[in-house]
Amino acid sequence: MKVQDFAYQVALRTIELLENAQHYKVSEEHRKEILQKILQEVNDIVKKAS
Repeated sequence: MKVQDFAYQVALRTIELLENAQHYKVSEEHRKEILQKILQEVNDIVKKAS
């Protein structure tokens, strides 16, 4: 599994948890923007985690 795929899945799950546990609704447009932003930042996120 590529790191980008993993980051995408983590971001997607985070959005789902916010929607289910906190009753926070993320529009489809915002969902796409958030997921795209995560993919753009994945290298920086990995560096911070190291």
